[in-house]
Amino acid sequence: MISRSRTLSKVSLAALVAVLATPASAQSAPSSTQSEPAAPGQTNTDDAQARPPQTAVLPSAEPDQAQDTDPTLGQVSGEDIIVTGTSIRGISAVGSATTAIARDQLAISGRSTAVDLLRELPQVQGLGFDDTPRQAQNGAGNIQRGSTVNLRGLGSNATLLLIDGRRIAPTGNVFSFTEANQIPVSAIERIEVIADGASAIYGSDAVAGVVNYITRKRFNGVEASVRGTSAGGYEQWGASLLVGKTWEGGGIVVAYDHDERGEMRAGESIYLRQDLRRFGGLDNRIRTNQATSGLYGNIIVPRATNNPLFPTAGRFDYYGIPATANGTGITAANLLLNQPNLADVADFTTFLPKAIRNQVSAHLEQDLTDWLTFTAFGFYNRRDSELNSYAQSGLRTIPATSPLYIPGIPGVAPGAPLTVSFSLARDIGGAGLTEIYDVQYQGSASLRAKFGGWTAEAMVNLSRNRNCANCIPAFNNNVDPVALQAALNNGTYNPFSPVPASQDVLARILPSAFDRNRSGLDQYSLRLDGPLFQLPGGELKAAVGAEYLRYDQWRSAIGVRATSDVPLAQADRNIKAAYGELFVPVIGEDMNVPLVRRLLVDAAIRVEDYSDAGSTTNPKIGVTWDVVDGLSLRGAWGTSFRAPNLIENNPAFFSRVALTTITNLSNDPAIGLTNTATNQTNVVSVTGSNADLVPETATNYSFGVDFRPTFLPGFRASVTYYNIDYKDQIIGLQGFQASFLANAVNRALYSAYIVPAIQPAGCVNGNRATYNPAYLDALARPTVANVDESNFCSSRAITYVQNANASSVQQDGIDVVASYQFGVGAHNFTIGGTFTKILGNKTQIVANGPVIDGRDLINYPVSARGRGNLTWNTGPLTVSPAVNYIGPYTNNLPIAVGGVVQPNSRVPSWTTFDLMVAFDFSKLADPAWADGLNVALNIRNITDKDPPVVLSSNGNAAGGTLYAIDTQNANPYGAVATLQITKTF
Repeated sequence: MISRSRTLSKVSLAALVAVLATPASAQSAPSSTQSEPAAPGQTNTDDAQARPPQTAVLPSAEPDQAQDTDPTLGQVSGEDIIVTGTSIRGISAVGSATTAIARDQLAISGRSTAVDLLRELPQVQGLGFDDTPRQAQNGAGNIQRGSTVNLRGLGSNATLLLIDGRRIAPTGNVFSFTEANQIPVSAIERIEVIADGASAIYGSDAVAGVVNYITRKRFNGVEASVRGTSAGGYEQWGASLLVGKTWEGGGIVVAYDHDERGEMRAGESIYLRQDLRRFGGLDNRIRTNQATSGLYGNIIVPRATNNPLFPTAGRFDYYGIPATANGTGITAANLLLNQPNLADVADFTTFLPKAIRNQVSAHLEQDLTDWLTFTAFGFYNRRDSELNSYAQSGLRTIPATSPLYIPGIPGVAPGAPLTVSFSLARDIGGAGLTEIYDVQYQGSASLRAKFGGWTAEAMVNLSRNRNCANCIPAFNNNVDPVALQAALNNGTYNPFSPVPASQDVLARILPSAFDRNRSGLDQYSLRLDGPLFQLPGGELKAAVGAEYLRYDQWRSAIGVRATSDVPLAQADRNIKAAYGELFVPVIGEDMNVPLVRRLLVDAAIRVEDYSDAGSTTNPKIGVTWDVVDGLSLRGAWGTSFRAPNLIENNPAFFSRVALTTITNLSNDPAIGLTNTATNQTNVVSVTGSNADLVPETATNYSFGVDFRPTFLPGFRASVTYYNIDYKDQIIGLQGFQASFLANAVNRALYSAYIVPAIQPAGCVNGNRATYNPAYLDALARPTVANVDESNFCSSRAITYVQNANASSVQQDGIDVVASYQFGVGAHNFTIGGTFTKILGNKTQIVANGPVIDGRDLINYPVSARGRGNLTWNTGPLTVSPAVNYIGPYTNNLPIAVGGVVQPNSRVPSWTTFDLMVAFDFSKLADPAWADGLNVALNIRNITDKDPPVVLSSNGNAAGGTLYAIDTQNANPYGAVATLQITKTF
């Protein structure tokens, strides 16, 4: 397959128009008829409440424009709004900075999902889960290619995701997480982000912060949208429809979104291929005795010295099988010495999966009396994906008793079995297919009663997820090694033939497989909030509440160890919680205190009792001091925690013992090398869940200044210093295994998880009595998949890489937000930017071990990230260029080329430019046909800037696939253009 050229000419408007020509229903844009609650601060800040800074990711077409409202249509008032970070209505979170992404920004962003827009926030790091392969922070466990938000780079599960303040059931199979793409973008009124600990308000998981999708609750009319995207490697189109009706005392909003994206195989990009010699890297099609064998396969024979023709082969020769009509009559004399049959796995392997997503949501609100209101919300989300992969045999043997045996090969003792490697692509017609589905549905209902200035709300929220993370139809890439070996032994499967094996044989070798999972969340809560009494500075307000949560998890699989659709594992837990919050306006504006316009204090506490993880109490206190009009100081302190989820702490869900290959530059003679040419070592890894996990804990504090000078209207700036002390962090050590032996420092750092165990000379693969006794402990542990022992004797160490409370992180940094809005005649301008600088990230991977500065290293957060934009609006036209910056960092996991270890290298910064052009036809002079019509063109990376080349020993995907790019901080798509057309009726 030829790499696709990544130039802007490939991202043509003609291609977008062709995509958009597909019939569809539609997505979102600003509506002149909508009547919705104002964003936090707009209705609240003049009512003696806190005013948090709010960061715009994309510029508003008309910043600070007031919403058109009609009070007769039941608009939600500011007193009814609960913003993220507090349980008290009508106030904003005190002391903590809040980032808000408004409706109009979402509408013209061209993004098909909210998480794509969230990742433009500098506080969101590229670590964690994406629908592309990732390795760090349990990325290899993201088998179903879900997406998460990772604030501060502290892990996806350290960021709590909510919809209207309600929790969502997790998904996953070997790793549990909250899918971030749940509801249509058109259904979202705004996104609120608090990058600060919030367990005192929300409980577990709110360590790094909270992301809250606030849904649209008032809308009249119909809003239809269609969009198309073209990029270097894939194309995508989508459509959405929003229908709303508002009446006195209530309203309903229903949204639907359909999105389809084509597959991008790794071979579409030169950065993702196995053969990376063009970048000064290795030809990874051969890695010691492991090869991506092509048609006809190869016979692999040990040799005394390194292979001079194939440095990555180490001490192995490759005999290519010659092309024959039926794969018979082959002799040792006509084998092709060191002329191997090879394929590039990138041509078969999915990088970005084909995906079809359907989402629907509905919100209903009705006043039953003048004091009682009923609210219901529900959504359904289904994503179907397809992954292709290279179906390969692994290392198999052909015994002398097999009719396929070829005698007389140099280096093979008479009668000794042959070691072979081959592809099954001819049997399955190319790449092997894996099907994935993920279904989430949720319904909640509440009754809200008002009495004496107080509000009582009772809520029930039921959330369910079901998924098949790894569904493989028969005759695809689920290779049964036992059945395959039996077929090689009796000759019924001929790996040297171009002719596919019979269906009867393949039915045994390539059975179907599935990995089905279910999870559920039941949430019941009761909250009361309102004023207690009047203070000189304003009303003292309080909230108290109680909550009961129940989680359950279930997993069933065939193709691992289960033989029928019965649970491999199931578990549940319940949580009882009680909380309280007090808002104290200590000093108000009317008190005329010098240099204290307002002084606000908010204190919250939450107590939780787990059925399986003990009890925890978490307080938080926030202070906002408005010094003078336009200048505010604020600060917050609190504790947070995260309980291990039901998969992390239950080995029945996931545990595995397997042979793997890692780069070894440690120079430890007790381990040594399997391949001296590539500096690689085979190790047996023990990975999976851990029943001994304890909850994570964290202490957070922050302080900042907000500046809106009266002498410069339109200017606003905010600077926040934050500090997080995160202890007992649960990490999947398998994400770090690739670096265990990367150098002598890492060898010492991870020594508690490494057991040197060179196999004895008399070792026989598959005969455990001949193994080094150290392996018996590993083999006695539970494993969801049968252990492939065909090459077990090559192992030289054991790595224990289960989930562990292994990490402690002390991170501090600064967030900077600034913008300036001004007008020149009919022209409106906005200049703005957001920037985050991590000052320190002291990381201790091993309890009582050394502390490293875990920033600006591969697999760790990049310390400097930012985005700036300039917006020009005149009449119906809005033009907004933007710049994105990801700072430099160090590749401290270098590769070895020709046996020579490359030095650590500095990965340069990556700066890209975006452009958004929007045209609102309804602002033209009286064109009835154009009323409510909006067209927006977004081009990301408009200059087609190439990503930095990163050649590291870090595996970027399951199986240790190596790329020439760090996909956690860059992407191979080049320029990406999205055209969106929206019509409001």
